[in-house]
Amino acid sequence: MKYFTKEIWNEEGYQRTAGIKARDDVDTILMKNGYEGIEICMPAADREGQNLLQKAGYHFRLSRVWDECLSAVGAGDELVIQFPIVNHSVLLAGCVRKARKRGAKIILLIHDLEILRAAIRGTTSRKEKIRLRLEEETLLKNCDGIIVHNSSMKKKLASMGIPASVMTVLGIFDYLIPEAGYARTQIDLPIVIAGALRPHKAGYAYHLPEGIRFNLYGVGYEAEPQDNVKYWGSFEPDRLPEVMEGSFGLVWDGETTTTCSGTYGEYLRINDPHKASLYLASGMPVIIWKEAALADYIIRNGCGIAVDSIEEIPSRVKEITPEEYETIRANTMKIAARLRGGRYTVRALGKVIGREE
Repeated sequence: MKYFTKEIWNEEGYQRTAGIKARDDVDTILMKNGYEGIEICMPAADREGQNLLQKAGYHFRLSRVWDECLSAVGAGDELVIQFPIVNHSVLLAGCVRKARKRGAKIILLIHDLEILRAAIRGTTSRKEKIRLRLEEETLLKNCDGIIVHNSSMKKKLASMGIPASVMTVLGIFDYLIPEAGYARTQIDLPIVIAGALRPHKAGYAYHLPEGIRFNLYGVGYEAEPQDNVKYWGSFEPDRLPEVMEGSFGLVWDGETTTTCSGTYGEYLRINDPHKASLYLASGMPVIIWKEAALADYIIRNGCGIAVDSIEEIPSRVKEITPEEYETIRANTMKIAARLRGGRYTVRALGKVIGREE
C-alpha cells in the first residue's frame, strides 16, 4: 500500500497562507497517484505558555497519536510525510523508526527546514540547536528517502551529515490551479509581487524604485502605495492566478532592493519559493534574484530573467522586445502545464522509490 500523512490543522486564518496550498496540492497529487491519506488530528496548542512538564506531556500525547495512526503501515508499504509536520515534536523520529522496523519505507517531502534557517542566522541558542537536532536532523537521518527542493539544498544537507544517497531533487514545486486560472500577462503591464508583504519579511516592497509600475497582492502590506505601486489586497490561492495582472512576477525576499538579504533573503540560496510556482503556473514569467537556487531553473527553461538588484528591473524590461517577451511567455506556458499536472512531485517520488531512473 501507498500512504501519506494528512494532518488536520484548524488555526483560524491559516487558509490564506501559501503553506497550506503547497501541502494540499501534494495531497491531491498523491491521491491521484494511488496514495491513501492517513489523517492525523491533533489540535494546536499554545506551547509558548506551557511549562516544561506540560510541553513534555504534549510531545508524548502527539507521539501516541502518530503511533496509533501509523500502526497499519508495515512491510512493503510506502509512507510520504510532508515536513515539517504542523505540530512539531521531538518524538516523531521514534514513531518513524517503529514503522521502518515493521518494513515500511518512509519518505520525507521537504517544504521548509528550520535547521537550515538556523544555520543562516548563526545566532541560534544551544537549547534551540538541541531541539532542532531532535526534531529535524534525527528524523532526516532515520528515513528511506528525502525529496529536497534543489541541488543547493541537497549539498547543504549533505554537509550537515545527511546521506546524499537518500536525497532526491524535486526541481520546483507543482501548483494546481483550476483550468481557467491564468493571469493576464503582457509586456507593458506592471511587475507583480505576490505573497507575504509584512515588513519583517518583505522590507524591499516598501522601497520599490520608480520608473516601473508594481502590482502587489498578499497579506500584511502596511504602507501607503506610491504612484507607481498599487496594492490589490489578498486572495485565496486558487483565485489569485486569475486576478493577477502583470508582465513578470518578482521572486525576492529580504530587507532591501539591492540584494536579497537577511534570513529570508539568504534562504533563497537553498529554497524553492512557492510564489515562483504560483507565477509560472499562472502563465506569468518570472524575475528572480540571480543568486537564488531557483534562478538556474528559470534561465534554463527560458521562462524569465535573473537580476542582481530590483533597481535593474526597469532597464532590463525595457530591453526586452515584444517578440522576445512572447517567446518567454510561450516557454512559461509549457512549464505551467507541468506544474498544473503535478509532474515534478510524481517524478521525484518515482526516483525515490526506484520506479524511475
